[in-house]
Amino acid sequence: MKLNFDCIIGCDPGSNGGIAVWRPNQNVKTIRMPKDLQELREYLQYIKSISRSPIIFLEKVQLRADDIKDNPGKAFRIQQLLMNFQRLKDFIEVEGVPYVLVHPISWQSYLKLRKQTEEKTERKNRYKDAAQHYYPEIKATLWNADAVLLMHFGRLKKQNDPKWIIQNLPSDIVRKLTFEN
Repeated sequence: MKLNFDCIIGCDPGSNGGIAVWRPNQNVKTIRMPKDLQELREYLQYIKSISRSPIIFLEKVQLRADDIKDNPGKAFRIQQLLMNFQRLKDFIEVEGVPYVLVHPISWQSYLKLRKQTEEKTERKNRYKDAAQHYYPEIKATLWNADAVLLMHFGRLKKQNDPKWIIQNLPSDIVRKLTFEN
């Protein structure tokens, strides 16, 4: 199966997250994560109107055991995020855009950004600097940096390890893409 994706999208689904879009011979575009599904639907329809074959690299959201133990209020917020994440994923499927779920540790390690001991602020600023370095045409910010780096990860995977993408696409999407090719 050949991957003919002509639009690589990085999606950081948090409320302070964003979406980054790369297309050949175009500047990278970023938007804040839409606040409601109608905005997201309109944006995905726009993406489908400007590209033949988009793919989304969607950061996987999950609840960790230490989130519950250390801070019950944080656990509640993460559970809300998980419900919103599931709705987002369902909506992407309804819109028919292929996607790959990416664990944060996967893209951070692949891009050699992962450090064991550093404060969140320091890490976020380092990611912002990395996004700005890779894509000087954009204004990298704290809200769009993770999305830009997810998109960059997707571009590198498409170029250097397309089998990884195929292995990580949901099986129903693989069947659909196989049928179309």
